Order: sequence, then C-alpha cells, then structure tokens
Amino acid sequence: MTNPGDVRRVTVTSPSTLILLALVFLLGWGFVAFSPPGSHVAAWWPAAGVSVLLVLRLHRSQRLWGALAVIVVTTLSNMVGGRELLVAICFGIANSAEAWLVAFILTKGGRTRPVLDSLAFAYRLCASVAAGAILIGFLAGVTVAVFDGGSLIDTLIGVSAAHATAVLIIVPFALLPSTRLTRVYPGEIAAQVVILGAALLYVFGPGGELPLSFLPLPVIAWAAFRFPTRVVLFEIVGIALAVSWLTTAGGGPFDQAVNLGGDPSTLIQIFLLSVASFVLLATSSQNENRLVAAQLRDRESVLRGGFVGSRVGLLIVETYPQGFVVLESNEIASAVIAPEREERQGDDGSSVVLWHGPLAQKIKVAVRQRVDHVSWQAGVNGVRSDIDVLITAQKPASLQRYSIQFVDVSAARRTAEAQQLALENEQKATARVTELNRQKEEFVASASHELRTPITSIIGYVELLEEEELDDFQRKSVETIARNARRLADLVESLLELGRPRDPSTVVASTDVVHTADDVVRSLSPSAESSGVELQVEQSEPLLAALPAIELDRILTNVINNAIKFTPAGGSVAVSFARTETQAVINIADTGFGMSPETIEHIFERFYRAPDAEERGITGTGLGLPLVQGLVNKHLGSVAVTSVVGEGSTFTVSLPIAEASDATA
Repeated sequence: MTNPGDVRRVTVTSPSTLILLALVFLLGWGFVAFSPPGSHVAAWWPAAGVSVLLVLRLHRSQRLWGALAVIVVTTLSNMVGGRELLVAICFGIANSAEAWLVAFILTKGGRTRPVLDSLAFAYRLCASVAAGAILIGFLAGVTVAVFDGGSLIDTLIGVSAAHATAVLIIVPFALLPSTRLTRVYPGEIAAQVVILGAALLYVFGPGGELPLSFLPLPVIAWAAFRFPTRVVLFEIVGIALAVSWLTTAGGGPFDQAVNLGGDPSTLIQIFLLSVASFVLLATSSQNENRLVAAQLRDRESVLRGGFVGSRVGLLIVETYPQGFVVLESNEIASAVIAPEREERQGDDGSSVVLWHGPLAQKIKVAVRQRVDHVSWQAGVNGVRSDIDVLITAQKPASLQRYSIQFVDVSAARRTAEAQQLALENEQKATARVTELNRQKEEFVASASHELRTPITSIIGYVELLEEEELDDFQRKSVETIARNARRLADLVESLLELGRPRDPSTVVASTDVVHTADDVVRSLSPSAESSGVELQVEQSEPLLAALPAIELDRILTNVINNAIKFTPAGGSVAVSFARTETQAVINIADTGFGMSPETIEHIFERFYRAPDAEERGITGTGLGLPLVQGLVNKHLGSVAVTSVVGEGSTFTVSLPIAEASDATA
C-alpha cells in the first residue's frame, strides 16, 4: 500500500489508484454476491476500507475526483452483484460520502501524513470511522427502506457495523509508524496464532453453540500488548475472515441467533468492531509508550554519554553529616576526590560511595554560605592542578542534592601567564627597536651635518682647480675628485632629507612636471649615453603638480637614474605623462633586468639593495628610492612599481595637481 505521506505525488489516474479502484469493484461485487440469505447488507464490507484508503492517499485537490470514481466503481459492483440500478447508485453515493468524510477528519488541521503512533490519534481514527459509519448507515437505511421495503434502523445498524469494522481493520495498514517500536519474536507469534486459531475454531466452528465469543479476547490482547501493530492487524483480518466464513457455514453462537430473531451479519460486525477498536486503542497506547520510552532512552544515553565522557569533572551528591554521598561521578571527578573517597556497604547490601575530607568540608562551608564557586589545588594523576569548583543546587532544595563541577584551569592559567610574559617581552623588544631607530636617525643626522661642511669645502676648491690650466693627468684627477665629492654631497643631502619631518601643510608651490622632466633628462643624458641606454621623454602639454621644483627634480632624478643603472646596454628608458581629475601622473618605464615580487617588497626600505646589484657591478647606497617615497608621501602623492623579471620595470609617480596661476617653474 502507498504511504499516505506521498499524497502530493498520487492522482486519480496514477497506476496505484487504478489498482485500488479495481480492488474496490472486486471486493464489492464479491461480498454482495455472498451476502447471507435474507439480509439486505453483506456480512462484511472490506470495499469500504479500500475506498477510504484510496481517497486518503489523494491530495486534497484530487479528493473530489476520487470520490466520484468511488461512486462509479461501487455502483458497478453492486449492479454486477445483483442489486437494482437505483439501489446501486444510492449505495455508491453513500460509500463515496463515507470515504470522503473519514479522510477529511483524519487529515483535518493540515496533517498530510497521519500516523497511528499515539492514543490521541487512535481516538481520532475511531471517531472518524464512527462518523463515516453512521453517515453511510443512515444513507443505506433510507435506500433500503425506500426501494426494498426494509427496516431503516436494522439496516443502519448492520451497515454501520459492517463498514466501521472494514475501515477500522484495513485503513490502519496505511497509518503504521515507519519506525519499528518493538522486537519481533517469531516463536511467540507462532504460538499465539495457533492458540488463537484453536479458540476461534472452538467458538465459531461447526457444532459450536455456546455463547463463548469472548474466549478469543485474551489471546487477542496478548498480541495487542506484545506484537508489532502490523502483525496484530493481519490477525484481525484473519479473525474477520474466519468468523464470517465459519458463521456463514452454520457454526458458532451468531448463527444460532437466527432462532432468536437476530441477524448473524450484524452480530459478526459488532463482534469484529469491538475487537478491532480494542486492538487499535491498545496497540496505539503501546506504540506511544514505546516511542516515549525510546526517546527517554536516547536522551538518557546522550546525557549519560555527555556526563561520563565530559572533560570536566562532574559529581551528583547528597549531603550527610560528615560530607557527601556520591550518587553519580565521571572519571575526572573520581580522580579529583580519590584521596577523600570511601566505599561502604549500605543497609540493603548495596555499595555506597562517601566523600569526606578537606575539599568536601570546604564545599560544605560554601553550600552553607550559599557560595557557588571555590578554588582548590589537587594532585590529579600525579600532576598538581589548579581547579575551579562550581556548585549548583538541584531542585527540590529539600533533597539537599548538588551538582559539582571540577574545571582544571591549570593549562588556561599557564597559557595566560605565557601570553603575559610574551606581551611584556614584545613591549620591551619594541621599545628597544624604537630606541635603536632613534639613535640611528640621530647619528645619521649628526654625521650628515658634520660631513656637509668639509664636502662643501672640497667641492669649492675643486671648482677653483678646474679653472686653472692643468695637464691631462691633473685634469682627470681633479674630475675624479669633483665627481666623488658631488656623490658624497648627494648622499649627505639624501640622508638629511630622509631625516626631515614631513609637513604637507607647508607646501604651497607648484611645478610644471613636463618642464622639470625635460631638464632632468637632459642632465642625465650623458650618463645614459655612456651606459648605452636610450633616454626618451614624451612631449606633452604643461602639467602642474603641487610641490616645489627642487623636490620634483630630486624625485625624477633618483627614479630615472635608478632606471638607467638597471637597464643593460641597448635598452631604453621612457618618461610619459598622464592626468586624472586630481593627480598628475608620471610613468618611468625601462627595459631593464626587472625585479621579482620579493625584491619589490623591499626596494623602498633604507639602505636596501637588490641581491643581484653587486653581481652586476651596479653602484648605489640604497637611499634613492626611500628618498623618492618620502618626498612623494610628503606631498600626499603615491609611488608604485610593476615589474617582470627579464622584461623591465615601470615606476608610476602620482602627485596632486596644482592650478596654473600657482606655477613657480
């Protein structure tokens, strides 16, 4: 049978629905044809149960079509079974109304997947079956009274009982819980079935005339309280078939009721209805108890697993005059209280764990003072540990029962102490580095100032010598002295510039970037020619930047000179310009050796030189690019570099633009 939880996928035209419709027809025809002689109704009507099941499976939007299909099929089955057309149609409408009403009540409130897993739902099922049975009993009684001249009351009772029994036996098969709630014992089931069969044969078999219809009830109760619901339902179906067949064959106390003016069919239905309702209520109650018990076991397992396996020591204790009685404890808690733990024999022979000693007394004092936290040092597994003890009173307070947690905070405290020590060491190291940087900057500034005066004197006297008439050797010597003296002067100026504070608020001048770049390129052209490097500058409209000309000159000189140094003979260095809404942009691109990402990370650090600079014989101090960055940042600009090893590098200097009226160059 299809689970009613699948209603969203089941329609009237589904193959399973068509099979159920065919089954309704066959059962209706068969049980009409084999109705007891002289009876207006069949002894049992299983087609009603299948009809309810069919409608119940359908989605609410499909139930009207399902009800119409039941009308057609049930009408045909009654006609084929020998009933007149109008009677058959009325019975078809009555059967359909019953099926729709039962399905409506069972799924009322949004339940699309009814499950027979509680006593409350069993009551609901019985109520819905009773409502449906009364409805069809009344409609069938009216039909029989009008068309066959039968008794409305007798028909109502007989039909209601027959239909209620069928629905109550068949429909629960589709409402079984998906989870098995009890174990199956094949041997016990076999024994119960044999005993039940013997009881039925004794009561309802040929020659059975004694009113012992109650005799099978204890055997049925055995099944209801011990076996899975599915097994019990199959037994009820077997009982219904067996009692109906044996009674029709002339056996049992119900057949003897004819002599007293009773209807055997009605008595059979009342018997089966009593048995089925008892079984459903009993099994539903058992299922609910088993489900609750399973949930409690699972919850207890989870709680106990968390209790025993916790990394925190946990105790459940009750007070006694000298200490505590330990009710529950996990391994960690047992290790903590081991020195104070004592096992004694109770009055009933059971083992009692007592806990008394310094820690127990300290906790008792805390309990009296209503303190929920104490500290303790204990040896656990040979290791001295700092322990926080947390105390919680359990309800009701009259039990004087407490849960106690032992939290080992030794590792946390050691970690905190290590972090504090590391922080102090870091602060000391930071202070030391700061002091070393200050001393270095003071030394550089002082040394630069001291060097500036003698270097200026050297350059002055060299310039006087250059004006004299000198032979070739003397002139080359003077040129060498002048060149190196100017290099020293540039170095000193760079050191002094790096040591000056940056205050962009004092900058008011502006400079033509293109004009300054032309001047720098002209001054560096001899150096580029001697290195075999082509030096190019893009022709552009005037582009003003907000900084003094001398500082822009130093920026471009250092960047372009650096590009010439790191470009091999045959390469080129190109200077180009761009403008954004707020910045003047200068690009210096070379076709030199290029730099790796690791080198680019350090090129703006003071005194840093590329690893391959010495190998290639490239001179320098490592101050040019830091000086460039310092000057650019001073004027709220930026400098960036992109490079590919073996292809070259591009430096991009961006400076704030200035108005034309502010130009100083």
